[in-house]
Amino acid sequence: MLSKTDSTLLKGIAIIFVFCHNFLHWIAPMLGENEFYYREEPANNFISGLINDPLNTPRYIFIYIAPFIALHLFIFLSGYGLTKSYINKEINFKSFIVKRLSRLYPVFTIALIGLFVYKYLIFRVEFTQATAIDFFLRFTLLANFIPGKMFVLNGPFWFYSLIVQLYFCFPILINLFKRSIYNLLFVAFIALILIFCLNDYLSYQNFSLYSIFVGHLPIFIFGMLYAQYAPIINKQFVWLVPLSIVLFVLGLYNLYFWYLSYMTFIIIVLALYTFLKKYKSPKYFKQFLLFTGGLSYYIFAVHGFLRTPWIGMANKADHDIYHYIYLLIFTVITYLIAMLTREIERYYFKIVNKYKLIKNKR
Repeated sequence: MLSKTDSTLLKGIAIIFVFCHNFLHWIAPMLGENEFYYREEPANNFISGLINDPLNTPRYIFIYIAPFIALHLFIFLSGYGLTKSYINKEINFKSFIVKRLSRLYPVFTIALIGLFVYKYLIFRVEFTQATAIDFFLRFTLLANFIPGKMFVLNGPFWFYSLIVQLYFCFPILINLFKRSIYNLLFVAFIALILIFCLNDYLSYQNFSLYSIFVGHLPIFIFGMLYAQYAPIINKQFVWLVPLSIVLFVLGLYNLYFWYLSYMTFIIIVLALYTFLKKYKSPKYFKQFLLFTGGLSYYIFAVHGFLRTPWIGMANKADHDIYHYIYLLIFTVITYLIAMLTREIERYYFKIVNKYKLIKNKR
């Protein structure tokens, strides 16, 4: 089982992969990554990069491997945490969704305001009618459903729409799970069939099932299953890990094996974490990961638009070492703005709770 500390540590690892990937994959030469659909070129670039430029291995891992670990680890942990919370409770759909949205929207709104101030006021990017429409699509979480609009304004914000879609699915999934595990396995199987049959075709229409909940249901459901059957699943790591490594390697060369790559890395990370947590880690390293995991919600909200101007400066640098220096500067600034965002959110909830208290006294 994963404790609250375990989940926070894993969130810390996940968010580091997120912001490093979202920074490094924009630095030339751009390798590309197979995140929403499979193409041979990014996989070949990854392999040739490891062989021909081993000193830059961390960069290649963050660019190509990170998408398999980062956000999908958050999706897994979301399915896990929600199931632990609600498996023995009755769930009211309306109150569940309201609770989730009331937790998500304050920080999301602060981030959108921050993006507006940073990009359109400080850096004076032109604000047009099309930009206003993009803000509307982002705030209403509709952008993911519109071909070509998934990454408008700020690429990482696509995840907000996805996680809310999974929240809408969860009450149905947990009720199915309570009746029988086979109901949940059937839903995951149907999602995989849809992915195998439709995703490649849709990718040529500038759309992907990985931009909406369908593509991520297997990982989310695996998190739900792990919440109940962790000891049983952990015992299977002895054969699941070698199988996962083989499937990932095959996924570098084949579309259909690639579809299984997201699951393989969750299994590998879980197995590795379960093994390593038996040993005492350096105190400050663990504290840093716990701090980062606790701040991950806010880091994710602000890191996307804070990449300006550091990516541009990194691309003008004449040595690879500067890429990592600018990444470090970007990281420090992201942590500081994330902490500021957390304080603004706390102040917002303080005002809301004070208003509720006054209202209840009347």
